[in-house]
Amino acid sequence: MLDRLGQVLRAWLILALLLAPVTPARADLRTGPVWWDENAVGAAGDWHYRVAINVPSGATVNSTIKVDVDFNALLATMGVSGTFDVDSPRVIRANGTIATTQEFTDSVYAGATDATGNSRGEVRFLLQDAGATTYYLYFDITQNGTKSANPQTPINGNFEKGGSGTALPPGWSAQSKVEATLDSEIRPSETPTITSDGTSLINSPRTTDGNPNTGAFSYLMGARTANEVATGQNRTTLQRTITVPATNPGNLALRWRPEGWDSNVNGSNSYDYIRIQIIGTTTTEVVGPTYGNFNTTPFSPNYGTNTASTSTYGYRHYNGFDMTTGGTHMLGMTVGYAAEPWWSRSVSLAAFAGQTVTLRITTSHTVLYKSWFHIDDVEWSVVAATLGTPQAFGANINSPATGGTMAPGQVLATTVQVDATPTSSLIARIFDNGGASLGTDFVLYNDGTHGDAVAGDALWTNDGSVPANPAPTVPLSAPTSGGWVLRIYAKDGSTSSIGAQNGLVRGPGSGSATETQANYYNIDEISFSVQRAIITVAKTSSVLSDPVNGVTNPKMIPGATVSYCILVSNAGPATATTVIATDTLPAETSFVSGSMRSGTTCAGAATVEDDNNSGADESDPFGASYSAGTIIMLTSSLASGAAMALIFSTIIQ
Repeated sequence: MLDRLGQVLRAWLILALLLAPVTPARADLRTGPVWWDENAVGAAGDWHYRVAINVPSGATVNSTIKVDVDFNALLATMGVSGTFDVDSPRVIRANGTIATTQEFTDSVYAGATDATGNSRGEVRFLLQDAGATTYYLYFDITQNGTKSANPQTPINGNFEKGGSGTALPPGWSAQSKVEATLDSEIRPSETPTITSDGTSLINSPRTTDGNPNTGAFSYLMGARTANEVATGQNRTTLQRTITVPATNPGNLALRWRPEGWDSNVNGSNSYDYIRIQIIGTTTTEVVGPTYGNFNTTPFSPNYGTNTASTSTYGYRHYNGFDMTTGGTHMLGMTVGYAAEPWWSRSVSLAAFAGQTVTLRITTSHTVLYKSWFHIDDVEWSVVAATLGTPQAFGANINSPATGGTMAPGQVLATTVQVDATPTSSLIARIFDNGGASLGTDFVLYNDGTHGDAVAGDALWTNDGSVPANPAPTVPLSAPTSGGWVLRIYAKDGSTSSIGAQNGLVRGPGSGSATETQANYYNIDEISFSVQRAIITVAKTSSVLSDPVNGVTNPKMIPGATVSYCILVSNAGPATATTVIATDTLPAETSFVSGSMRSGTTCAGAATVEDDNNSGADESDPFGASYSAGTIIMLTSSLASGAAMALIFSTIIQ
């Protein structure tokens, strides 16, 4: 019967551990600042990558921060292969909120026009935090879900936002024109052929240069499409407000290009010209007839009020500037005859430090001879920033904690916190003490019932409660040892350029394709030990009486009463849980009702006050019971060094 008891006990014994307090798991979430999420927890539209923008200490609030970014190079550093999402760049402040005024210009790089679609460009934003600080530039690939266009107000120094025909560019506060036929809109690269009104014209019609200085667009103002109205002055106006840094105000710089057949002279407000002003507590004319200096800052396509001839500068020829119709310079300029160059000027904003000023651009046109102007690359208080090291979204195993002790057969209820929703399955794997994977991927899930922790960080869970999703489990055959690992993979939609599994993002400089937490941003792992509980079973018996001898030297004969004690001990080192011992009585014996006692030792067993022997009451610490010829003893936990004992009696038939 003892052997049979041991067999049944070993068949029913399930070993697990009551975990002791341990140190928390290693935190792998990005924490400086917390990963940015523009919408609700778990909602689509999560950013997977970012890079620090290091703003120098000399920059002050309202400065324009500029940095050139090669996104493909950043992705390659992380081993990510995918298609850069041109709508994805977002500038995030040091406090984790999105910068109010910002833009990414795909067609400008290193201060020059750049091809679109090559995954690089210029990022600008207005600084909102004083002193040396770190902003973050978030970006992504289309494989992680396409992003909507940036909703923030663009700086629009290159007029790249708004598209062809937009009269009021984003970020500009006012646009007006006296005559509806005048031009005042964003225009793309183009070379239109223009015919002017007037008599005795030279170079009309003329194929003109409508290409921007940089990027894909510039702003057109004046009379290019239609003739000037022959009454009064025809004006166009475009303006915006600029808040100048209180310290280190920097400069205002812009580019413009005059085109056409008309002219003006220094100080004259009579004919076709452009005027660019900064208006604050005082007014500074940056370009215009009042500022003058036509040689270096031309404000009309021609100079003078006379009809141009072979000996006189003036109007009626196309972009003659200071030249006669024969191309002779009269004022010392060096520009070519009928050339269409961009001009630039940079002026100090020191006089406007700390003020919110108006940048106003006005063109004036009178009666005859078409003239128009392009504006591009408006910028102010520019500070160059540098990029840091790119990062990917992080993941952290919240439970189980690292450093714990597990048991064979134990379910590792796993909860993982992630910075961005993975685009493919979030899986867990167990590795044994030799580093070998057990070969099973355990899928974690967010089914909407497990809740979320911090805003923006969805929790992924597998606790074995869903039968269709087996949870990570320590193998029953696992030996007692250290060095076991639970590793989770929060894969995104990227492919790999370094031979690792697709969806994993390498930490820059790791130099290894080995899939571990040390080498990848979206991997986390915890280490644990495995300990087995060593259970021993002993069964002893003694004859209490027999029909012949009574209680004096009784013998084990028919009719004799025999007392048994079953002792189950745990030699450790682990605590055993859900321990069940059963013993089936032989057919030639019968159970003595009311004889059952339980305790921690055979000598200390207490009487079970359950005459029906259907279960235990408060005096029975180990759930002793008898049913249909079977003795049962159970406990939810048996600590290392502890034991449970059960005494009962039978009568031999």
